[in-house]
Amino acid sequence: MNVSDLSALTLFARVAEAQSFSAAAQAAGVSNSVASYTIRRLEEQLGTRLFNRTTRSVSLTEAGSAFLNRIRPLMEELDLAFSEVGKAASGATGTLRLNVLRSAIPLVVVPVLQAFLQAHPDMKLEVISDNSLVDIASKGYDAGIRYDNVLAQDMVAIPIVENMRFCIVASPAYLAGKALPAHPRDLLQHACTNYRSADTNALYRWEFQKGDEKISIAVTGRVATNDNDLLLHAALDGLGFSYIQRRLAAPYLESGQLVSVLDEWVPAGALYLYYYNPNGMPRKLRAFIDFVRERLT
Repeated sequence: MNVSDLSALTLFARVAEAQSFSAAAQAAGVSNSVASYTIRRLEEQLGTRLFNRTTRSVSLTEAGSAFLNRIRPLMEELDLAFSEVGKAASGATGTLRLNVLRSAIPLVVVPVLQAFLQAHPDMKLEVISDNSLVDIASKGYDAGIRYDNVLAQDMVAIPIVENMRFCIVASPAYLAGKALPAHPRDLLQHACTNYRSADTNALYRWEFQKGDEKISIAVTGRVATNDNDLLLHAALDGLGFSYIQRRLAAPYLESGQLVSVLDEWVPAGALYLYYYNPNGMPRKLRAFIDFVRERLT
């Protein structure tokens, strides 16, 4: 079906409803002659008359009535489709699919989930927990949430949580009889739990900064993972130092199950929402970003 076919069907339905060519033509914004020509062409295409025409009245033929009954549900579906598209263009609606780093879900999604859905009743939210850096465009995601150091070059990145605090922690059992690190390089003499990227297979170099001095350390140890909970539990189990979000470590630091070192050397991090859309940001994504940044920054 092309545009002219759709216009002809719409005009046919209007003539049938109004039982008048002139009234249908006026509603469609065309002349009476154009309306008459359009219906005549449709009848030629179908090979049958759709209307009985007299100087005083217009009525459907038996074939015209049957045809109207068949196309009416289709026309209603088209009207609904146009209405939904228009609604999507004018506001936040539809399903927002996010691919989110596992450790970011309690930081970004959980605190706003209920309030966001209440504020946007026409939206649905799908959140996939994934520690690998997937191609969000090919996988059908609207956006991903990751740390800034793993973002793809062709993505648009927007900070949604800034000044995230991290810490270097170990258990008192591991530290027993050992000197506390006074400088990041002292960690080279200790067992550390490494973070290994599921995408590049590379081990993350621990980053430090104090004033103008910046240091990147390749630590060693017997455990490597891309799971933040395992990093935490490795430290709790006395397997060495772990570099983790302070939010995860906070309850154990308060209870004395973990000890934090080199706090003045650990820089703040950030979480970024990234997306790829050469035509601009969808309204549903803009609604989510604005909502999250308003409440979390």
